[in-house]
Amino acid sequence: MRLYLAALNGNWKSIEGMQRIQRRIGRKGETTLHIAAAANKEEFVNKLLAWMGDNNLITAENLAVNVTLTAGNEIGTTALNFAAAVGNVKIAKAMLDIDIGDLPNIATTLKKPMKPLLMAASSGHSKMVELLYSMTNMVGNEEAEIFITCVKNNLYGEALKMLENNCRLARAKSNGETALHVLARKPSAFVNESQPGVLTRHINNIPWLKFKQENSKQSAANDLFTERLEAYKLDVENLFENPEIPQALFEAARVGNIEFMVKLIRFDFDILWTTDKHKSIFHIAVEKRHESIFNLLNELGTVGNIIVHRTIENGSNILHLAAGLAPQEKLNAISGAALQMQRELQWFKEVEKFVSADYKEMKNSKGDTPYVLFTKKHEKLRRDGEKWMRDTANYSMVVSVLIGSIMFTGQVADGLNENPHLFLVFTVSTAISLFGSSTSLIMFLYILTSRYSFEDFLVSLPVRLMIGVTSLYISIAAMMVSFATSFWLKNYNQRDVIFVVIGLCACVPIMDVLLKYRLVFDIFQSTFFRFRPQHRLLQDEISNAPVRRSQSHLSADLTSV
Repeated sequence: MRLYLAALNGNWKSIEGMQRIQRRIGRKGETTLHIAAAANKEEFVNKLLAWMGDNNLITAENLAVNVTLTAGNEIGTTALNFAAAVGNVKIAKAMLDIDIGDLPNIATTLKKPMKPLLMAASSGHSKMVELLYSMTNMVGNEEAEIFITCVKNNLYGEALKMLENNCRLARAKSNGETALHVLARKPSAFVNESQPGVLTRHINNIPWLKFKQENSKQSAANDLFTERLEAYKLDVENLFENPEIPQALFEAARVGNIEFMVKLIRFDFDILWTTDKHKSIFHIAVEKRHESIFNLLNELGTVGNIIVHRTIENGSNILHLAAGLAPQEKLNAISGAALQMQRELQWFKEVEKFVSADYKEMKNSKGDTPYVLFTKKHEKLRRDGEKWMRDTANYSMVVSVLIGSIMFTGQVADGLNENPHLFLVFTVSTAISLFGSSTSLIMFLYILTSRYSFEDFLVSLPVRLMIGVTSLYISIAAMMVSFATSFWLKNYNQRDVIFVVIGLCACVPIMDVLLKYRLVFDIFQSTFFRFRPQHRLLQDEISNAPVRRSQSHLSADLTSV
């Protein structure tokens, strides 16, 4: 126990003078070096390695001894594996500098053996991967597994170096997937070149201030993606028949990786025609609520109309997919059931613009039109939205009535008539507070007496809620101004500290209003700025791209429509 605690805490002084410091002290056969490396105690490891050298434990004759540098626990994990897992490069270098065996190539004895390099890649330690890569002997499919593991753990720079050293990794697979499939599931791996922020766009117009991203993870991911596609250039005519790229395209469509998809489509526009279980990427975008992908239809013109009007399984069309309930993670990103209901209605209306009149009345195999299906799937959300609206209106009405009563019965403080400026401030603020509370009360009454039909959630209810909440916030702020003005005139001859304390207390309701502006902002944005302006992601390339798709495939698509 004493030795274990010393290794765990890095306390070398507590064990100085011991005869057998490096020995098995863990329940699963871990040595002192294992524990110190796992605890990331760099100084302790260095002193322990020096002690092992002084006691002749690091010699060729002692390699077979179970307490040397190459000793493993019950599953064959060495101390270097532990150092690789925690990512301490200095500890690993200290072990490798005195290693006389083949420490980097000793794997665990699990069902799936892991060398230190794979352990470092799985833990996402780039410096450790860089250190161990040149020292590790790859056998079988090991290099492909490590390469794809680096991509999975966002080690794009290290994966790119591996790809440059071995171009065969471009088509390598691990567990049935390539690096392309992994990148497709990582929207954050790609720089959003198509929709930069306002500040970024202006700075990028200045040559000497342009943002440099050569060393960023996003740039490495872009380079890795480009190098990955280079492997397909010689076989571009048969790209449509190659399943890997279409699979990656649909993986990206499911997670909303728009940048990946645009780069892939620019590489070969024929990929737009591919389907997964009769669904195009736009069908998947509608189903998963990925607005940026669906917006690409605006750039495709009549080609997009042909793709959208493909019927899928169960006799459904793309409007049936829009009628389904959004994924839970999309709904959770919206505050309040009422705004969630509004967003679903807006999405349905937006998709409806792209389909013909007969598709709006088309029945699926269960006999449901898109409108009927929407009603069935969203009835519970409509009820939740109604409850949320009623509760919000009820709570807010109580506050509105209280403020209106106070402002209506409020009396002019003594001394206000002697100061015309303060009298004007008091009068105006009182009137604003009374009018604000009255307006909010009317809006909340309208909400409580609404029918709560599906269409009401689109504009009517959210706008009235926004007006009601905004009026209530203005009323609260004006009430505090009125109170502060009256209090000042009544107590102007008192100590200043009283005014400071009362003034700070009066600011509390106003601060609460400012902190809760988010609700009004969400309603305003959701109602009036739902869909972003379109960006020219594909138009220039489409106008210049050669048409490689065969007539037979195009005829098949038209037949399905």
